Amino acid sequence: MKLKLRELIAFSLLSIPLAMGGLPLGLYLTPYYAGELGISLATIGIVILLTRVTDVVTDPLIGTLSDATPGRYGRRSLWVLFGLPVMGLATIAVFDPPGQVSTIYLFLAVAALYFGWTLISIPLAAWAAELSPDYHERSKITGARSLAGTAGLLMAMSLPLVLAYLASSGFPSLAPETEGSLQPMLRILAWSAVGCLCMFGPLLFFVVPQPKFAQKSSLNLRLALKLVWNNKPFMRLMAAGVTNHIGWYCISTLYVFFLAYYLGATTKQWSALLLVYFGFGLVGTPIIVRLARKYNKHKLMASLSMMMIAVFSTVLLMEPGQYRYYIFIQIFAGLVANLGAVLVPSMAADVIDQDTLESGQQRGALFMALWGMADKLALAIAAGLTLPLLQFLGFDPTVENDAGGLKALHYTYTLVPIFFLSWSAWLIWSFPITKEKQEYVREQIDSEKLRID
Repeated sequence: MKLKLRELIAFSLLSIPLAMGGLPLGLYLTPYYAGELGISLATIGIVILLTRVTDVVTDPLIGTLSDATPGRYGRRSLWVLFGLPVMGLATIAVFDPPGQVSTIYLFLAVAALYFGWTLISIPLAAWAAELSPDYHERSKITGARSLAGTAGLLMAMSLPLVLAYLASSGFPSLAPETEGSLQPMLRILAWSAVGCLCMFGPLLFFVVPQPKFAQKSSLNLRLALKLVWNNKPFMRLMAAGVTNHIGWYCISTLYVFFLAYYLGATTKQWSALLLVYFGFGLVGTPIIVRLARKYNKHKLMASLSMMMIAVFSTVLLMEPGQYRYYIFIQIFAGLVANLGAVLVPSMAADVIDQDTLESGQQRGALFMALWGMADKLALAIAAGLTLPLLQFLGFDPTVENDAGGLKALHYTYTLVPIFFLSWSAWLIWSFPITKEKQEYVREQIDSEKLRID
C-alpha cells in the first residue's frame, strides 16, 4: 500500500498539536513552575519521574488493546479518538493553572497529559509503521511527521516574539503581568494546541486508510512482552533510542536556564535562537530522509550523532554572556535535531516486520507502546537526573548565582548530554537489520500472506 500525498499530509498534521503541547512540557514546565509558581527544582524533577511510573502499566496495556481491537471499530483511530479530549483538557490544566497550585496538582495534571499523549501517540506510531512495507518509504512517512512536528514547534516558539510585538503595538493585555513571565504565552499556546487537536483529529479519521491483517493479536500481554523482550534488534534499538533521547532531553530541560543565566540571553533572544534551531530542523529533515535512501539507517544515525557530539562539545569553551556564538551550535543542532524522530521509528517498523514473521501476528502498537514508554522514561530520567544534580551542585534559579553556580550549570548542560549521546551512537552502530535483511523479511511475510492490503 503506497500512501497518496493527501493521505500523507492528513496523517502528519496531528503531529502539529502534539508538538505544540509537548514542547512546553520539556522546555517551559520547569522554569514556569519553579520560577513563577515556587515549586523547587528537585520537586519538579521527582514529580516528572513519578508520573512515568504509571506508564509501566498504561503504555503496554493501550498497545495490546489497540492491537486486539477489531478492524471494523478502527484498530488505531478509536484509541486516538479517546485520547484527543484527555490530552486537550490536561494541556489546559498544566499550562493554564488556576493561580498558585500544589505539588499534587502538578503531579495529577502532568500524569493526565502523559496519559492523553499515550492514547494518541501509541496507536498513531503503530499506524505509521503499518502504512507502508517499503524500507525507504517508512523514512518518508516518519520524515513527514517530523516536519509537521517541527512546524508546530516553530509556531510555539514564535509566539513569545509575536506577543512581544503585539504588546508593544497597542495590545498591552498580551504583555505578561511581570517582566519575564511565561504567561500569557503558555495560556495561548495551550488553547492553540487544543484547537489544532479538534481540527486535525477528524481529518485523520476520514482521510487516512488503516491496513488490515489476516491474524488478530491476542490479549495475552505476558506472552507478548516475553516475545518482545526476546527480540534482540528491538531491545538494542530501544536502548539506543532511550540514551539518545535522554541526551537531547537533558539539553531541552536546561536550555532556558543555560541561555538565560549562563549566556545572558533575554527571553526574546533565546526565543529567537530556538526559532533558528527549529527553522533549520525544517531544512534538515528532508536531508535526513534523502540520505536515508542512500545509506543504512543505523549507520547514518550513528555517524550524524557523532558529528553532533563533536559540535556540541564546543559549548564547553563558551564563557558567560557569549550567547551570540550559540547560534552556530543551534544551526547544526537544528539540522540533525529530527535524526532520531525520522530514523528510529522507521527502524522500529523494520523490527516489527521480523516479529510479524516469527509470531504470525501484528503487534505494532505493543512495540510502539514500549517505545513510547521508554521515550517518556527518557524525559523523566533527564529531568530526574539533571534538575536535582543542578540543585545539589549549587545552582538556584531564584537567586543571583555566583561563579560556582554558573559553572555547575555549564558543565551539567554539556557533559551529561554528551555522555548519553555517545552511548547511543555506540549502541546503534551495530544494529543488525539492514536494508537487505528487511527486504528479505518482507518477502517472507508477503509469501505467507500475513498482510492484507
